[in-house]
Amino acid sequence: MKRRTFLKASATSTLSAAAQLGLGGMYAGISKWSFAASPEQANIINKSINGGPLIVVFLRGGADGLAILSPLDDPNFLAARPPEMRFTKEKAANSAPITLDGTNFYWHPAAAPLNQLFSNRRLIAWPTVGIKDETRSHFEAQEIIERGIQNLQTLPDSFGWMARQVYLNKGQISPKVNSLPLFAGSNTMPRAMQGANQVLAVRDLQGGISFQGGQASLKAIQTLAEVDNNHPAAQTMLGNFASLEQVNNALPKTDNKVLPYTSSGQVPYPDTDPGVGLRSVARIMQTNLGLQYAWVDYGGWDTHDAQPGRINNQIERLSKALLAFDEDMRAQNKDYKLVVMTEFGRRLISNKSNGTDHGHGSLALIMGSQVAGGRMMGRWPGLETNQLDRGVDLAVTTDYLQLLKNA
Repeated sequence: MKRRTFLKASATSTLSAAAQLGLGGMYAGISKWSFAASPEQANIINKSINGGPLIVVFLRGGADGLAILSPLDDPNFLAARPPEMRFTKEKAANSAPITLDGTNFYWHPAAAPLNQLFSNRRLIAWPTVGIKDETRSHFEAQEIIERGIQNLQTLPDSFGWMARQVYLNKGQISPKVNSLPLFAGSNTMPRAMQGANQVLAVRDLQGGISFQGGQASLKAIQTLAEVDNNHPAAQTMLGNFASLEQVNNALPKTDNKVLPYTSSGQVPYPDTDPGVGLRSVARIMQTNLGLQYAWVDYGGWDTHDAQPGRINNQIERLSKALLAFDEDMRAQNKDYKLVVMTEFGRRLISNKSNGTDHGHGSLALIMGSQVAGGRMMGRWPGLETNQLDRGVDLAVTTDYLQLLKNA
């Protein structure tokens, strides 16, 4: 195989499960694109997610927001979900209801840590967030959200919104040299970061970053890239290797062995998703490499069947991970803002498999060091048939882009 052919193939294949490094170039000729919020909500959004890096925890699969934060006093909800598909008020995590537009809401029993964050005014619940596009396709909805657009018919460019914000924010051409503005605590680089060339994706950083094939393989590819460093693929690879080495060098070590990260808070990180990814984000923040945006994937929310048991585990893991991260950041006095979102919600009426099918509006959460929490945001549309989207789904009353204002 010719050296250039090898370099071109290696640029997209060598940094796989251990470290998915972003490929791409600069954004010459791309006009600045920004998120927009309605004037009446811009102030609270700015207070909620201003200060420190912005972290997105993305619930892939379409999370059933109506199951996480349920309107248990609404007769329409009770009629739509059989007893096994809902919980009773006596088992709810919050003893007193949370009210929005005259409707009472109750946290799922497994969401006790979320209720704690909410009660401590560290978290905002936003129950009717989504895309305005009517698609119920996972692929299309995720693509819309990760690219920061309204639909797939009008595309401003080919980049993910996080990459776009980093490289074009405030007229900046590129982030600082020797910095890591984008990090994903996941096994793969999210679409939101596509187009950046200073980006790293690693789910678990407890043992540092090991290159697939070992150091000998890494050294061989580096040597080939350096010999042909005028080739674009070689330049990209060298930049990626530099990011990998930069992070590895920044991690604390004893006898050249990376020390495991320990939370400064009282609650330990769960050794499951999304706790592992959030722990890695916390570790990157501790390196002071200039992190601006982070992304953590949490899959398993496509609950077409056997939803009660499955979603109980999902909610519990999410809740514990968020509480652990907040306690860790508070103990270290670190600023951050974090948004939990999903591509769409689930249908109001459950199906015959004790599950729910693809819907529209869903629950989003905002938490962070400067959050004016302990409140519900948005407008509750109601669950009467004539209030539902297409007569079957919770309507979207808040465009997801409003959550990301000034992100």
